[in-house]
Amino acid sequence: MGAGARLAALGVVFTSLTTLAAGVAGQVSSEDPILLRKRKYNGYHESRLEMRQSSAPSEQIQDVRQNSVSLVGSSRRRLTESRRSLEMDMLSLILELNGDNSMSMITVAPTPAPTISNAPTETDCANPITCANRLLYQIEQISIRMGTLDALSDPASAQSLARDWILEECDAATPIEYCGGDVQLVLNEQRYALAVLYFSLGGNEWNAGANPNIDKSAPEGVWLSGKNYCDWGSEISGSSTNTNGTYDQLVCDEFGNVLYLNLQANNMIGTIAPEIGVLVYLTSYISFFNAQSGPIPTTLGLLTSLETFDIESNNMDGNLFQPEYMPLTNLVNFRASINNFGGTIPPEVGSWTRLQNLWFADNEISGSIPTEIGNLVDLEVFLIYNNQITGTIPTEIGNLDKLEWVDMESNQLVGTIPEEFYTNLALEQVVLKNNSLSGSISDAIGDLTKMTKLWYSFNELTGTIPAGFGNLVNLKELELQDNMLTGTIPVEFGSFEAIEFLSVEQNKLTGPINSDIFGGNLQALRILYLNNNALTGTVPENYGASPRLQDLWLNDNLLTGTLPVIAEGEFLFLEELLLQNNDLTGAVDDSICRILNTTGGGSLGVLHSDCQPPKGGGAPQIVCSCCTACYE
Repeated sequence: MGAGARLAALGVVFTSLTTLAAGVAGQVSSEDPILLRKRKYNGYHESRLEMRQSSAPSEQIQDVRQNSVSLVGSSRRRLTESRRSLEMDMLSLILELNGDNSMSMITVAPTPAPTISNAPTETDCANPITCANRLLYQIEQISIRMGTLDALSDPASAQSLARDWILEECDAATPIEYCGGDVQLVLNEQRYALAVLYFSLGGNEWNAGANPNIDKSAPEGVWLSGKNYCDWGSEISGSSTNTNGTYDQLVCDEFGNVLYLNLQANNMIGTIAPEIGVLVYLTSYISFFNAQSGPIPTTLGLLTSLETFDIESNNMDGNLFQPEYMPLTNLVNFRASINNFGGTIPPEVGSWTRLQNLWFADNEISGSIPTEIGNLVDLEVFLIYNNQITGTIPTEIGNLDKLEWVDMESNQLVGTIPEEFYTNLALEQVVLKNNSLSGSISDAIGDLTKMTKLWYSFNELTGTIPAGFGNLVNLKELELQDNMLTGTIPVEFGSFEAIEFLSVEQNKLTGPINSDIFGGNLQALRILYLNNNALTGTVPENYGASPRLQDLWLNDNLLTGTLPVIAEGEFLFLEELLLQNNDLTGAVDDSICRILNTTGGGSLGVLHSDCQPPKGGGAPQIVCSCCTACYE
């Protein structure tokens, strides 16, 4: 083989060895730093469970690392020696082709051997720029999980503002800890998530905890200070479920994980950011009486420890019951009343078997009440009034032995009140007002002896008023008005020792007014509406014996006789007395006129009777010198 051919062949081999040597060195120091960072981070997450379970001592792990470095170094040395030998052969061939054996004509500098760099990489904890790189990568991963990656491109977004804020902590006098392993990673994620919530909910305008100048030297109780975020929450005095009348805005456990956020009545304006899903240890989020808007983020479903979610009285909308957070089976309190939520009640709500409070009143919820509601055996309060709920009350509601308060007012419910409903003996307040319920009131109503409030008004109920009502000695409010009830007013109403409000107006009741309603046991009675029925007989002589009575409406019946005189000291608190559209005759006694508020003798301001003379002439049906309005 000629010298030229030999030289070309050696060049090919030289090039191959050079490429191979560069590859070996690149394994140690020349890989793209961004790709290296991502590979290291992903490998860290994939292997951390395996490393935790490994029983190999740290010395063994160090030996493996040292062997790997030695292997790379050995390969590098062999490749370098081969390449230098080829260089000498190639030099000799060049001189041979030039006809000169002297090596003084050409000087070839030796190729420096690739070295392993000891300089810190961009993710090495010894490198000052590592803090920003690690935090940026963590924020990117959070945003991918929460579905907010695009928001990082908007400099005005809550995510961008929180990112910029947390990056500043790399240059703080006491920098943020960024190389602390799994535990520190979780804490940094929570710090970022809290910052996002602050910016997304208008934190600079909060009543408590605001930090409008983002002062990192701010004291405890101020958000976004340079302090541990567990110290951000203010201690608030005032409205609270705590017995001592105070509550903390933010509470952590001993490891720094956020457990409670109570931001009630704090002038919060904006949306609940999806980053709330980062606070995986959160058990309570309370933010009622604010101006939060938008939907409930689906990332709420990540908070598997959540027990209380209270967003009542805000401006939120969207589908209330989203499938992503139906698996939150630890929920005890779910309160979302007085918002603009829509959607239906899914059967999956029956999986919330620990639930004690389910409130979504005053929204735009439609559809029917699923039978699975009967699975909520711990439910104590069920408030769904002022919605668009249709269908019937499911019989399964009778399974709720702990139910104390149910309010379904102003929906579109039809059908009868199921008999099973009356087996919930813990019931204290029942409001079924303003629906289209039909059928009769069960005699089993008398079993609900803890009842304090019963509103069945504005429905289509028929039949008579059961005598069992007499057992409800704790009843304070009874509304049966605007139905189609018949029969007489039960004498058992005279047993209502605690009654304050009693209305049976706008029915088809007949018979006399029982004198036991006035005075006697009914010492607390303030409001009595018996009007717009077909009651007959006279006004009981003792009608002035109710010491606290304020409103007495007897109008639009078939009452006869004259209005009884009242004794001095009676009706001291009476404000309205309606007598018109009856068959009463005679004169309104001066004893009534003396309790008018214009005379200073009482509180009576409204007195109506049939004191208007007939249009055709003649005397009025009743003579009244002090009535405030006369009817013919």
